[in-house]
Amino acid sequence: MCALEGATGLPVGLHMEEKSRLTRRKFLSLAGTTAVGAALSPWLSPSTSAWAQPLAGTGLSLPCAAGDVTADGAVIWLRAEREEAVAVEYGKDPSLKDSVKSAPIRVIGDNDYTGKVLLRDLEPRTAYYYRSAIADKKPGPVSRFVTAPRADDLANFRFAFSGDTRQSYQPFTIMDAIREKKPEFFLHLGDTIYGDLEGRARHLSQFRDKYIANRKDEPSQRLFAETSLFVVWDDHEVENNYRALNPLAPVGRRAFMDYWPVRQDPSDPQRIYRSARWGKAVELFILDTRQYRDETTGTILGPQQKQWFLDSLAASDASFKFVCTSVPFSSPAADKWGGYPADRVEVLKVIKQKKIRSVIFLTADVHYAAVVRVPGNPALREIIVGPLGAQMGKATGTAKRFEYFNNKHLNYGLVQVHAEGGEPYVEIEILTDKNLLLHRIRIDAGKEA
Repeated sequence: MCALEGATGLPVGLHMEEKSRLTRRKFLSLAGTTAVGAALSPWLSPSTSAWAQPLAGTGLSLPCAAGDVTADGAVIWLRAEREEAVAVEYGKDPSLKDSVKSAPIRVIGDNDYTGKVLLRDLEPRTAYYYRSAIADKKPGPVSRFVTAPRADDLANFRFAFSGDTRQSYQPFTIMDAIREKKPEFFLHLGDTIYGDLEGRARHLSQFRDKYIANRKDEPSQRLFAETSLFVVWDDHEVENNYRALNPLAPVGRRAFMDYWPVRQDPSDPQRIYRSARWGKAVELFILDTRQYRDETTGTILGPQQKQWFLDSLAASDASFKFVCTSVPFSSPAADKWGGYPADRVEVLKVIKQKKIRSVIFLTADVHYAAVVRVPGNPALREIIVGPLGAQMGKATGTAKRFEYFNNKHLNYGLVQVHAEGGEPYVEIEILTDKNLLLHRIRIDAGKEA
């Protein structure tokens, strides 16, 4: 993996205001440079990174993006200017010397000239470089991603997560802050567009235009060129607090699938929920808390997704199980898990009865940062972050469940996984768009029930 910056060495829970009183020299003397991961090929230099290279003459209309990366594969998303055959060149050298070329796919107007190329037979824990290849066109700009460690590999790494990118808040400068931390991947927890604001989308082309507008954001391009993505949707990909039977839901879902590097199951191409393994230490359970809601039966997940989730969670031997939900699990609000108490109670019951350890909930949506003790099982924590670019929330954070609360700064979460040597643990930092530390907690494997 790429070399990772170490923890700052500042006390757990140090707030931004406290850190700001430190001199630079004193801060650096406290910080140290503890390595979190083994060194891999470097990140691309500013002059060669995809975001710095023009697309003119390449046949692309937007830069590529990599997503749903595994130990041996990746999904490469691209958008061409017109209907044509597109392939991807990839290899381990930034110059793409001795590169491999994928089989071409044909992008068509019905998919807005977007396509997904599946890369297979990759090596684990390896930096790969890639670019588009269109006949009679210049090669596309070079981008980068890192494959996951094998499921039996106790590897150190870091990833970032947050949500909520509203077009009118561009440029999303927080993406540059995330890029500075060099995460192995970025988890976007929904509201990737706001289809119902700054022009209300009602047709497929209008939803697609929202994605194009956000994909043109330069800080986002810089981040997406140098790491991979896991993405899930929430409500604003359709409209605020939409119900599952909303007639625009299939339209919004189609645009979401067109514009993100989400791996699709041919037997269930509309499925968004999935899991992702990143070494021995981590498994992500990425939940779809929107399209399967049913108020008549009181479910937020739907029976099939819920059974998959509970079975997979119980079967996981990862040191940490991150439950990635686009709406807070701990919130009592009707549009969150609180509106579906039976599902929430069942999840907590299974975790307790099956003694599933080290479950951590990650979420965004509510436009504030918080660490929450989950009602019903206060040994469990939920980390709430965001927004990346939207108005701040008006909640007060006075409820008993809040261990930490801040609604003053755009923010994201950074998870540093320590798995090499000794008992695994994670440090989770909440950082501002200027990379100032708001809060940090440490969670040890096996200590949270």
